Amino acid sequence: MEKLYSNYHTHTFRCGHALPNKDEEYVLKAIELGYKNLGFSDHGPFKNIIDEGMRMDFNNGFKNYLSSILSLKEKYKDKININIGLEIEYIKERDSYYKELLDLYHLDYLIIGQHMKYDNEANKIFYFRKDDRLSDFIKYKDDLINGINSGYFIYVAHPDLFFNHISKITPEIDQTIEEICLAALKKDIPLEININGETNNKFSAIKKGNLHYPSPYFFKKANEIGNKFIFGVDAHAPFDFDKIDYEYFDKFLKETGINENKIIKELKL
Repeated sequence: MEKLYSNYHTHTFRCGHALPNKDEEYVLKAIELGYKNLGFSDHGPFKNIIDEGMRMDFNNGFKNYLSSILSLKEKYKDKININIGLEIEYIKERDSYYKELLDLYHLDYLIIGQHMKYDNEANKIFYFRKDDRLSDFIKYKDDLINGINSGYFIYVAHPDLFFNHISKITPEIDQTIEEICLAALKKDIPLEININGETNNKFSAIKKGNLHYPSPYFFKKANEIGNKFIFGVDAHAPFDFDKIDYEYFDKFLKETGINENKIIKELKL
């Protein structure tokens, strides 16, 4: 695996589950490591929904997020290219909101990352409420594909997130993988190989006897289907940039058959 010089999946303290580092610390770490491009994509807010510990607040945190990243973009413009975006779930009933984020607030991009939905009372509902429950994976797949088809998103974050909640591959899981990959292929948007999934998020899944993401099985099938890929650090602290196990991901690419020329190194924003 070639050394990364771009990352577009970077969080901040505002989401409530990243470490309390300043935004500038991420920029300085990226510059130290020789990055050319750094994209901030913290968990996007929804209007009239306060979800501390998961996403920034629309009325307070979002405005501060925009002003902070734009200030850093100007301050370090001679050293690194900084872009501002969001990682956010697609909720069909809120479709016009994504256009508003891009047009009114002039975000450079959106990443789709499905974790949960909200009901009419703004209660959050995680997709995977019970491991191996097929209905959860179908709902996740359907909402993710609706988001892909919407055209608002530049790439798909951790499309194989559900592997943390399954213990075996079934025909239904195979079908889920195929439908996600074909939707992304049709829209010509890359699927993310999520680095944080390997460094931090796999351990609880393994402890429960489940598989985990990033999944060689998922990405081998995606490669056979013909998808494009992108690495995402999914940084929740500046030191996450130092934790990338290049040797592990070199083996990952060999196992999945993914050639380096299938990996997007730099997004055109």
